[in-house]
Amino acid sequence: MTVKEFFKSNAFKSLAVLICIVLVAGLLLAIFNDLLYISDEERLNRTLSSIYGKEVTAEPVELTQEQKEYTYGSVNAVYHIVDDGNYLFQTTGTGGFSDGNGTVTLWTVIACTGTWEEGNLELTGIEKVVYDSNEGQTYIANLTDRFYNFFAENDDLLVSGGYFEAVSGGTGDLNNVATGASESSNAACNAVNVALACFRTVFMGGEA
Repeated sequence: MTVKEFFKSNAFKSLAVLICIVLVAGLLLAIFNDLLYISDEERLNRTLSSIYGKEVTAEPVELTQEQKEYTYGSVNAVYHIVDDGNYLFQTTGTGGFSDGNGTVTLWTVIACTGTWEEGNLELTGIEKVVYDSNEGQTYIANLTDRFYNFFAENDDLLVSGGYFEAVSGGTGDLNNVATGASESSNAACNAVNVALACFRTVFMGGEA
């Protein structure tokens, strides 16, 4: 077959069509990636708006790796909310469903007075806890608004140094467990406790 015959053949026509399809698909993918791209800053702004119900100014707080790691979870990010002086923590709690290896990630707003710079920060409670994500938590939907609101309803106990726990049948004042999702409750409580521990040790200079 000559070169001229090849260019006139059905094989070449099929190949040309496939090349065109690949080029057009690649171009469309690039266009949609640009149109749908969400920057980290925009993602954070959306999260802040969903938590506060309005736009707020958040300054990231840099922590060392050691300051981020705790027995029952870790700190992913911390922000100082300029508008009210409080601190927003994104933390992941361990001890969830599936052999205790599952996790729950939450946003926790720690309410406080004073400033970190002046060394007079005082914890006054938890303003709000918002669900972010999870790993392996089949019954995470059982953790309803009532479960998350509980964290913000015990400020007096938190000021005195308390931490949350999730024990089925437990009677402690800070016991917060959802029926049918005790392990997910445990991981969620641990996530909140990590935020509390970090604030008390890193920001207030106390002990975990």
